[in-house]
Amino acid sequence: MEKRKWPWKKKSSERSGGESESSESISSHSERFSDEQQEAMREAANDNTQSPEVTSKTTTADEEVKENVKSLTEKLSAALVNVSAKEDLVKQHAKVAEEAVVGWEKAENEVSALKQQLEAAVQQNLSLEVKNSHLDGALKECVRQLRQARDEQEKRISDALMEKSREWESTRAEFEQRILDLQAEAEAARAENSACVDPHTLFILETLEKENSSLKQELASCCKELQVVTIERELSTQAAETASKLQLESIKKVVKLEAECRRLQSIARKSSPLSSHKSVDASSFHAESLTETGERLHAVDINSCKASSTEANGSELGCLDTKSLVSHSLEIDMLDDFLEMERLAAMPETKSNAPFAAPESASGEPSLDNPLRVELDSMTRRVADLENVLEKTEAERLELQNALDKTIDSLKAAQSRIEDAEIRLEEMQNELIAVYEIKESLEFQLSTTEVESRTLSSSVDSLKSEIEDQRKLSAELTKKCEGLENELTSTIQESELRHIRLEEMHNELTTVYEAKESLEFQLDTMEVESRTLSSSVDSLKAEIENERKLSRELTKKCQELENELTKTIQESELQQSMHSNSELKVKQEDLAIAADKLAECQKTIASLGMQLQSLATLEDFFIDTSNIPGFSKDPLRSDTAEEVHRLPSNGTFVPNCDSGYPGISVESYSHLPNGNKDSSISSSSSPSSTNHVTATKNWNSFGKFFSRSKSVVEHENGQE
Repeated sequence: MEKRKWPWKKKSSERSGGESESSESISSHSERFSDEQQEAMREAANDNTQSPEVTSKTTTADEEVKENVKSLTEKLSAALVNVSAKEDLVKQHAKVAEEAVVGWEKAENEVSALKQQLEAAVQQNLSLEVKNSHLDGALKECVRQLRQARDEQEKRISDALMEKSREWESTRAEFEQRILDLQAEAEAARAENSACVDPHTLFILETLEKENSSLKQELASCCKELQVVTIERELSTQAAETASKLQLESIKKVVKLEAECRRLQSIARKSSPLSSHKSVDASSFHAESLTETGERLHAVDINSCKASSTEANGSELGCLDTKSLVSHSLEIDMLDDFLEMERLAAMPETKSNAPFAAPESASGEPSLDNPLRVELDSMTRRVADLENVLEKTEAERLELQNALDKTIDSLKAAQSRIEDAEIRLEEMQNELIAVYEIKESLEFQLSTTEVESRTLSSSVDSLKSEIEDQRKLSAELTKKCEGLENELTSTIQESELRHIRLEEMHNELTTVYEAKESLEFQLDTMEVESRTLSSSVDSLKAEIENERKLSRELTKKCQELENELTKTIQESELQQSMHSNSELKVKQEDLAIAADKLAECQKTIASLGMQLQSLATLEDFFIDTSNIPGFSKDPLRSDTAEEVHRLPSNGTFVPNCDSGYPGISVESYSHLPNGNKDSSISSSSSPSSTNHVTATKNWNSFGKFFSRSKSVVEHENGQE
């Protein structure tokens, strides 16, 4: 954006140089005026020595001047404090304004870049729209061609399908008729085969099959029984082995008993002849009984072995095991009896040692007979018990043999039945073989019919293959159509992608517009801040006007004091000839004091002028605001021209004559070629002229400031 420079803008160095020159000129004028006043006061002091009334007037005037000076100093101190605070605010506002200007420039640069991007995006959008229109036309043509090709292919496919369906229906009807004929032939062949087979033979076959199944069940049960018998046989063999072992042990024991009996017989023979005869008879009897019992036991063992063998061959009942256990228990009892006999036989040996030591004594003979008789009686009793046991065992053995015979007979009958069943099975197998042969002939006929049906199915398969070929052709055509459709979809997707890109560009444009709006909003906020600043400047204007009023009052008071001083000087000059030198000295001292006070007042006024000129630095801020784009376009209003007049020489402004500032005219500036040469004022002018010059300088700077601020505010109002 274009940056316009205000024609009245000055550099800070020039302004500071002008201000320094003006301050130097003011100080030189004040020094001259103070020297003149001191001389006048000295002369007046020489004159006032003669008049006491004049001295009283001057003292009252000095007191009033002191009070006025005190009040003015207090007001000036308060004004200085306010001015310093306002200067700080102005500096802050100046910084904010500079930042706002920098942000505005950045925003302008961004807006320009975004505008360029927008233009490029719009151009791309236009080119893409042109391409999209061309692609849409091409897509429409492709779609039209695809529709035509699809319609033609559908017509061809429908015609081919109609023809093939007709051919298929005709061939299907032929094959169905052939299948029906073959089924009728097969049923006739089955009826012939069923007529060839007699129902009697079929009934016989069924009965034989039932008998075969029952015989199979009987065989299974017999097998289970045989397994049980084999188990029992094994158990019986084990029992026989144990019995044989026990028999051997019993035989050994019997042999021992026989040996003992013989030993006893020999002992008895050595005894007395009478007792010997009796004992021999008893011992012989007992020996015979023992031998008989041993023989019987041996026979029982043999019979038990035979019974165990017969039991192993044909036992079917569980009672055999119990009986064998009973026999074993009896044998064990017998063995226990033999052991007791051995114990008894061992006892007389111990007792018979004494008779052998004295065989010739007659007193020991009756003692030997009594135990032998007791033993013989016990032995006879036991032998009788053993005979009873043997009889019982023989009866049990006979019962066992009878049971074994019965089981053997039943086994023989079962074997005969099994043989008969095997014969019947062979006959049934022969009949089944004949039936299987008939069945094979029927299966051959069925295989021939199946071959014919396979030929028919092969022809059907050929027709199906032709139909599949047609379907493949239709599938290829559909694939081609799908390829064309895929191409269409790809083109459509490309167009959609382009549309998406266009939408993205639109979104970017919207974001750019939003950024622009945000920047505009920031500008609005900056304008609002500038308005607030202008309002603060207006408040500062009001305060400055108040200070101006105070300065005007001070200038008026100074003028009054100067007038009074001039009057007093004139009076002192008139009364110099009338008063004495002492009074003149007093008056001169009073005038010197008044001149010092006036000099102090002038210094305070000059310092106020400098502070007011420091407020003129706000001009730089509003000159910088002229760089803002919205503030540099419109021309200045005519209202500012009414208040401020531009000088052609140096670009400074002079306020109007009706501004209310006393003692200041435009003619005073016509003698100043650059507006800053205050030293050209003649020394004959009054001290008030110097004050007026400083006031006009301050007013010039503030005139510039207020004229520019008003133009800025009016420009903002115009934009609103």
